[in-house]
Amino acid sequence: MGTISGCVRSVIIWLIFIELCLGANAKTRHFKWEVEYMFWSPDCVENVVMGINGQFPGPTIRAKAGDTIVVELTNKLPTEGVVIHWHGIRQLGTPWADGTASISQCSINPGETFHYRFKVDRAGTYFYHGHLGMQRSAGLYGSLIVDVAQGTKEPFHYDAEFNLLFSDWWHKSVHYQELGLSSNPFRWIGEPQSLLMNGRGQYNCSLAAQFSNTSFSQCKLRGNEQCAPQILHVLPNMTYRLRLASTTALASLNLAIGFWVMVLPMMGLGVAGGSKLMGFG
Repeated sequence: MGTISGCVRSVIIWLIFIELCLGANAKTRHFKWEVEYMFWSPDCVENVVMGINGQFPGPTIRAKAGDTIVVELTNKLPTEGVVIHWHGIRQLGTPWADGTASISQCSINPGETFHYRFKVDRAGTYFYHGHLGMQRSAGLYGSLIVDVAQGTKEPFHYDAEFNLLFSDWWHKSVHYQELGLSSNPFRWIGEPQSLLMNGRGQYNCSLAAQFSNTSFSQCKLRGNEQCAPQILHVLPNMTYRLRLASTTALASLNLAIGFWVMVLPMMGLGVAGGSKLMGFG
């Protein structure tokens, strides 16, 4: 018994030592955000989106495992409250920062400021989004990427990475959507007009019209529009990590990759094209 107790004690001391070492390198990362409505053309059709600091999608948060995130969020919306949910973050010891309206916090009223403070304890690909009404459908979302802790190696090698954030987009206002989905009898709002990647899509035209049999016309884009597709520049014989997250409000997506990929198991994304199941993470 004495030997077993001694081993257990040694393991506990070692775990505490590791935690202290990781904590010594951890940082507190501060962000100051203002949430507001603004005119935008996510799919080449001007509409109203909900953005942060004049950006759509919102700014990407990047941190390391063990860091503390502090977000000073001011609600600049004229007539409605707002909260932000940090999707996938466990909120150990900080349940009040989870961003679920009327459960973990009251909504932030127009003109008010709220401080979110929480620790990101696990590396991975996460995202944040509005968690009041249909605010995620309005465009209130962004990426939250947590790299491995300082001094820790990635479990696999790659040369560069791309962060891809997928979302659905309707031309009807979020108030119209919310009323239809909550009405009696239920009124379905239909399929989204566009699917966006990193906040960009093209409505009623096709980038591949000249190469395929389609009734859509060719998209005439100069490349500097808000809806112009994001071009991923790659080099041969290089390994790229794809960070994938779906912030869709109602749509379910499948991703097709036409060549072999290394699968990093996470959470539930179907990949077609002769490859395996790969997860959003």
